[in-house]
Amino acid sequence: MTSQEQDMMACFRQDYLDLLEGRITKITGLVAGQQDEPARVALLSLESSSAMVGADDLKDVVKRLRSALEQGGSDAELDQLTQEMTDVAQGVQQRLGRQG
Repeated sequence: MTSQEQDMMACFRQDYLDLLEGRITKITGLVAGQQDEPARVALLSLESSSAMVGADDLKDVVKRLRSALEQGGSDAELDQLTQEMTDVAQGVQQRLGRQG
């Protein structure tokens, strides 16, 4: 990877981290408000960007939440997955933030 590509990746990772908390809050509100389509779009975006920065643990839980939403999961299941997503995102924030 060239130094320019490394710089671009570092900027992307920082932007991802800067926006992560707000994205999680937004998704949580959409899921709680049963706004399924906007929630799915936001989850898909978070899933792909998480994969791009190497946050596979977050990508996996987001994928499970998106799948549960698409399959009409129970409120209890969606609540549990939303909480797991929040917890994993906090760990990602700490882990990737230290790499910067």
